[in-house]
Amino acid sequence: MPFFRCLINLSLFSLLLCPVAQANQPELEWCLDHLPPRQIYLASQQPTGPVVDLVQQLARQSGFTLKFSPPTPSARCLKLMQQGKTDLMTGLLWSAQREQFMLLLPFDNARPDALFSRHQQNPLNSMAALNGKTIALAENRHYPPVFIQLLQQHQVKMKQVPNLEQALALLHYGNVDLVAGPQHITMNLLENNPRLSAKIGLNPWQPPQPQQQKNHLALSRLSQHFELHHQISQQLQLITAQQQTDFYQSSKLVPAAKTTKPQ
Repeated sequence: MPFFRCLINLSLFSLLLCPVAQANQPELEWCLDHLPPRQIYLASQQPTGPVVDLVQQLARQSGFTLKFSPPTPSARCLKLMQQGKTDLMTGLLWSAQREQFMLLLPFDNARPDALFSRHQQNPLNSMAALNGKTIALAENRHYPPVFIQLLQQHQVKMKQVPNLEQALALLHYGNVDLVAGPQHITMNLLENNPRLSAKIGLNPWQPPQPQQQKNHLALSRLSQHFELHHQISQQLQLITAQQQTDFYQSSKLVPAAKTTKPQ
Protein backbone atom coordinates (compact mmCIF):
# COMPACT_ATOMS: atom_id res chain seq x y z
CA MET A 1 0.00 0.00 0.00
CA PRO A 2 2.73 2.59 0.78
CA PHE A 3 4.20 1.94 -2.70
CA PHE A 4 0.89 2.64 -4.47
CA ARG A 5 0.27 5.67 -2.25
CA CYS A 6 3.68 6.97 -3.33
CA LEU A 7 2.79 6.49 -7.00
CA ILE A 8 -0.51 8.33 -6.56
CA ASN A 9 1.18 11.21 -4.78
CA LEU A 10 3.84 11.40 -7.49
CA SER A 11 1.19 11.51 -10.23
CA LEU A 12 -0.73 14.25 -8.45
CA PHE A 13 2.50 16.22 -7.98
CA SER A 14 3.27 15.91 -11.73
CA LEU A 15 -0.20 17.14 -12.66
CA LEU A 16 0.22 20.13 -10.38
CA LEU A 17 3.58 20.95 -11.95
CA CYS A 18 2.38 20.84 -15.60
CA PRO A 19 0.42 24.15 -15.55
CA VAL A 20 3.33 25.82 -13.77
CA ALA A 21 5.83 24.59 -16.35
CA GLN A 22 3.58 25.76 -19.19
CA ALA A 23 3.07 29.13 -17.53
CA ASN A 24 6.84 29.62 -17.40
CA GLN A 25 7.24 28.97 -21.13
CA PRO A 26 7.98 31.95 -23.37
CA GLU A 27 4.98 33.16 -25.39
CA LEU A 28 5.43 33.81 -29.12
CA GLU A 29 2.80 35.52 -31.25
CA TRP A 30 1.99 34.13 -34.70
CA CYS A 31 0.77 36.85 -37.06
CA LEU A 32 -1.74 35.29 -39.45
CA ASP A 33 -4.85 35.96 -41.53
CA HIS A 34 -7.80 34.00 -42.91
CA LEU A 35 -6.33 31.91 -45.73
CA PRO A 36 -8.40 28.77 -46.36
CA PRO A 37 -7.97 25.93 -46.74
CA ARG A 38 -4.55 26.14 -45.07
CA GLN A 39 -5.67 28.30 -42.16
CA ILE A 40 -9.27 29.24 -41.45
CA TYR A 41 -9.52 32.27 -39.19
CA LEU A 42 -12.90 33.96 -39.02
CA ALA A 43 -13.90 36.66 -36.56
CA SER A 44 -14.56 35.44 -33.00
CA GLN A 45 -13.25 31.95 -33.80
CA GLN A 46 -10.04 30.09 -33.08
CA PRO A 47 -7.94 29.45 -36.19
CA THR A 48 -8.01 25.92 -37.59
CA GLY A 49 -6.47 24.10 -40.55
CA PRO A 50 -3.38 22.04 -41.40
CA VAL A 51 -0.88 24.90 -41.08
CA VAL A 52 -2.35 25.81 -37.69
CA ASP A 53 -1.89 22.18 -36.59
CA LEU A 54 1.73 22.34 -37.79
CA VAL A 55 2.60 25.52 -35.88
CA GLN A 56 0.85 24.28 -32.73
CA GLN A 57 2.91 21.08 -32.86
CA LEU A 58 6.06 23.13 -33.41
CA ALA A 59 5.27 25.21 -30.31
CA ARG A 60 4.78 22.09 -28.16
CA GLN A 61 8.02 20.48 -29.34
CA SER A 62 10.06 23.69 -29.14
CA GLY A 63 8.95 24.63 -25.62
CA PHE A 64 6.97 27.81 -26.17
CA THR A 65 3.34 28.89 -25.84
CA LEU A 66 1.64 29.98 -29.05
CA LYS A 67 -0.44 33.16 -29.19
CA PHE A 68 -2.54 34.11 -32.24
CA SER A 69 -2.66 37.67 -33.53
CA PRO A 70 -6.03 39.05 -34.59
CA PRO A 71 -6.68 38.28 -38.31
CA THR A 72 -4.03 40.48 -39.95
CA PRO A 73 -3.16 40.97 -43.66
CA SER A 74 0.30 39.70 -44.58
CA ALA A 75 1.58 43.16 -45.55
CA ARG A 76 0.78 44.41 -42.04
CA CYS A 77 2.36 41.29 -40.48
CA LEU A 78 5.59 41.95 -42.38
CA LYS A 79 5.80 45.47 -40.96
CA LEU A 80 5.19 44.15 -37.44
CA MET A 81 7.89 41.51 -37.95
CA GLN A 82 10.34 44.16 -39.12
CA GLN A 83 9.62 46.20 -35.99
CA GLY A 84 9.83 43.18 -33.66
CA LYS A 85 6.21 43.69 -32.58
CA THR A 86 5.22 40.13 -33.49
CA ASP A 87 7.26 36.92 -33.56
CA LEU A 88 6.22 34.43 -36.24
CA MET A 89 4.80 34.30 -39.78
CA THR A 90 4.24 31.43 -42.20
CA GLY A 91 3.95 30.99 -45.96
CA LEU A 92 6.73 33.39 -47.00
CA LEU A 93 9.07 33.10 -49.96
CA TRP A 94 12.75 33.75 -49.34
CA SER A 95 14.27 37.08 -50.34
CA ALA A 96 17.49 38.80 -49.31
CA GLN A 97 15.52 41.80 -48.07
CA ARG A 98 13.30 39.66 -45.84
CA GLU A 99 16.26 37.69 -44.52
CA GLN A 100 17.66 40.92 -43.07
CA PHE A 101 14.92 41.16 -40.44
CA MET A 102 13.58 37.56 -40.30
CA LEU A 103 15.07 34.10 -39.99
CA LEU A 104 13.38 32.12 -42.78
CA LEU A 105 13.00 28.36 -42.27
CA PRO A 106 11.65 26.24 -45.18
CA PHE A 107 8.76 23.88 -44.41
CA ASP A 108 6.38 23.64 -47.39
CA ASN A 109 6.42 23.54 -51.18
CA ALA A 110 5.37 26.77 -52.88
CA ARG A 111 3.84 27.66 -56.23
CA PRO A 112 4.17 31.45 -56.19
CA ASP A 113 4.06 32.01 -59.94
CA ALA A 114 1.13 29.87 -61.12
CA LEU A 115 -0.50 31.05 -64.34
CA PHE A 116 -4.24 31.69 -64.60
CA SER A 117 -6.15 32.18 -67.85
CA ARG A 118 -9.71 32.60 -69.13
CA HIS A 119 -11.69 29.44 -69.78
CA GLN A 120 -12.90 30.50 -73.21
CA GLN A 121 -9.47 31.23 -74.63
CA ASN A 122 -7.06 28.55 -75.83
CA PRO A 123 -4.90 27.68 -72.80
CA LEU A 124 -1.17 28.04 -73.06
CA ASN A 125 0.46 24.69 -73.79
CA SER A 126 4.15 25.51 -74.17
CA MET A 127 6.85 28.01 -73.36
CA ALA A 128 6.70 29.40 -76.89
CA ALA A 129 3.03 30.28 -76.36
CA LEU A 130 4.11 32.91 -73.81
CA ASN A 131 5.62 35.07 -76.57
CA GLY A 132 3.87 38.42 -76.87
CA LYS A 133 1.31 37.76 -74.13
CA THR A 134 0.33 40.33 -71.51
CA ILE A 135 0.43 39.20 -67.90
CA ALA A 136 -0.82 40.96 -64.76
CA LEU A 137 1.40 40.82 -61.67
CA ALA A 138 0.40 41.91 -58.17
CA GLU A 139 2.70 44.50 -56.62
CA ASN A 140 2.05 43.17 -53.11
CA ARG A 141 3.32 39.68 -54.03
CA HIS A 142 6.89 38.43 -54.28
CA TYR A 143 7.78 36.66 -57.55
CA PRO A 144 10.97 34.59 -57.94
CA PRO A 145 13.58 36.48 -59.99
CA VAL A 146 13.95 33.47 -62.31
CA PHE A 147 10.25 33.75 -63.20
CA ILE A 148 10.58 37.44 -64.09
CA GLN A 149 13.63 36.61 -66.21
CA LEU A 150 11.62 33.93 -67.99
CA LEU A 151 8.91 36.44 -68.87
CA GLN A 152 11.49 38.91 -70.13
CA GLN A 153 13.15 36.27 -72.30
CA HIS A 154 9.83 35.58 -74.05
CA GLN A 155 8.92 39.23 -74.56
CA VAL A 156 5.94 38.97 -72.21
CA LYS A 157 4.38 42.34 -71.42
CA MET A 158 4.13 42.74 -67.66
CA LYS A 159 1.38 44.90 -66.18
CA GLN A 160 1.84 45.76 -62.51
CA VAL A 161 -1.34 46.23 -60.45
CA PRO A 162 -1.73 46.73 -56.68
CA ASN A 163 -3.12 43.27 -55.79
CA LEU A 164 -4.39 39.94 -57.10
CA GLU A 165 -8.02 41.03 -57.00
CA GLN A 166 -7.34 43.80 -59.51
CA ALA A 167 -5.19 41.46 -61.63
CA LEU A 168 -8.06 38.95 -61.86
CA ALA A 169 -10.50 41.75 -62.74
CA LEU A 170 -8.28 42.74 -65.69
CA LEU A 171 -8.22 39.12 -66.85
CA HIS A 172 -11.99 38.85 -66.42
CA TYR A 173 -12.55 41.77 -68.79
CA GLY A 174 -9.93 40.56 -71.26
CA ASN A 175 -7.48 43.42 -70.67
CA VAL A 176 -4.63 40.94 -70.07
CA ASP A 177 -4.00 37.39 -71.24
CA LEU A 178 -2.75 35.91 -67.97
CA VAL A 179 -2.41 36.45 -64.24
CA ALA A 180 0.48 35.08 -62.18
CA GLY A 181 0.08 34.59 -58.46
CA PRO A 182 0.43 32.13 -55.57
CA GLN A 183 -1.66 29.13 -56.56
CA HIS A 184 -3.54 28.49 -53.30
CA ILE A 185 -4.19 32.18 -52.60
CA THR A 186 -5.41 32.93 -56.13
CA MET A 187 -7.61 29.83 -56.24
CA ASN A 188 -9.16 30.82 -52.91
CA LEU A 189 -10.00 34.25 -54.33
CA LEU A 190 -11.67 32.59 -57.30
CA GLU A 191 -13.62 30.12 -55.15
CA ASN A 192 -15.07 33.02 -53.18
CA ASN A 193 -16.02 35.01 -56.29
CA PRO A 194 -18.30 32.96 -58.60
CA ARG A 195 -18.35 35.79 -61.15
CA LEU A 196 -14.58 35.51 -61.63
CA SER A 197 -14.34 31.71 -61.32
CA ALA A 198 -16.95 31.31 -64.08
CA LYS A 199 -14.43 32.76 -66.52
CA ILE A 200 -10.99 32.15 -64.95
CA GLY A 201 -9.10 29.05 -63.86
CA LEU A 202 -5.64 27.59 -63.37
CA ASN A 203 -3.95 27.21 -66.75
CA PRO A 204 -3.39 23.46 -67.45
CA TRP A 205 0.24 24.03 -68.48
CA GLN A 206 2.68 25.70 -66.09
CA PRO A 207 6.26 26.85 -66.79
CA PRO A 208 8.86 24.44 -65.42
CA GLN A 209 10.63 25.64 -62.29
CA PRO A 210 14.42 25.44 -62.35
CA GLN A 211 14.34 24.62 -58.64
CA GLN A 212 11.60 23.84 -56.19
CA GLN A 213 10.27 26.93 -54.45
CA LYS A 214 9.65 26.78 -50.72
CA ASN A 215 7.33 28.49 -48.29
CA HIS A 216 9.03 29.48 -45.05
CA LEU A 217 8.20 29.93 -41.40
CA ALA A 218 9.72 33.22 -40.26
CA LEU A 219 11.00 34.30 -36.85
CA SER A 220 11.56 38.03 -36.35
CA ARG A 221 15.20 38.81 -35.62
CA LEU A 222 13.95 41.48 -33.17
CA SER A 223 11.75 38.99 -31.32
CA GLN A 224 12.31 38.98 -27.55
CA HIS A 225 12.63 35.20 -27.88
CA PHE A 226 14.94 34.97 -30.87
CA GLU A 227 17.26 32.80 -28.79
CA LEU A 228 14.78 29.95 -29.40
CA HIS A 229 15.71 29.86 -33.10
CA HIS A 230 17.98 26.83 -32.77
CA GLN A 231 15.34 24.58 -31.23
CA ILE A 232 12.59 25.96 -33.50
CA SER A 233 14.72 25.19 -36.55
CA GLN A 234 15.59 21.68 -35.30
CA GLN A 235 12.01 20.78 -34.41
CA LEU A 236 10.63 22.16 -37.68
CA GLN A 237 13.08 19.98 -39.60
CA LEU A 238 11.93 16.93 -37.62
CA ILE A 239 8.25 17.68 -38.21
CA THR A 240 8.58 18.25 -41.94
CA ALA A 241 10.75 15.13 -42.34
CA GLN A 242 8.18 12.99 -40.55
CA GLN A 243 5.09 14.37 -42.27
CA GLN A 244 6.51 14.98 -45.76
CA THR A 245 4.80 18.38 -45.58
CA ASP A 246 3.09 19.29 -48.84
CA PHE A 247 -0.09 21.29 -48.41
CA TYR A 248 -0.93 21.05 -52.11
CA GLN A 249 -1.95 17.44 -51.50
CA SER A 250 -5.74 17.53 -51.27
CA SER A 251 -5.74 14.85 -48.56
CA LYS A 252 -4.01 17.29 -46.22
CA LEU A 253 -6.43 20.13 -46.80
CA VAL A 254 -9.72 20.75 -45.08
CA PRO A 255 -12.64 22.18 -47.11
CA ALA A 256 -12.38 25.90 -47.66
CA ALA A 257 -14.70 27.96 -45.50
CA LYS A 258 -16.70 30.59 -47.31
CA THR A 259 -15.82 34.09 -46.27
CA THR A 260 -17.87 37.25 -46.27
CA LYS A 261 -14.84 39.46 -46.72
CA PRO A 262 -15.29 41.88 -49.64
CA GLN A 263 -13.76 40.77 -52.93
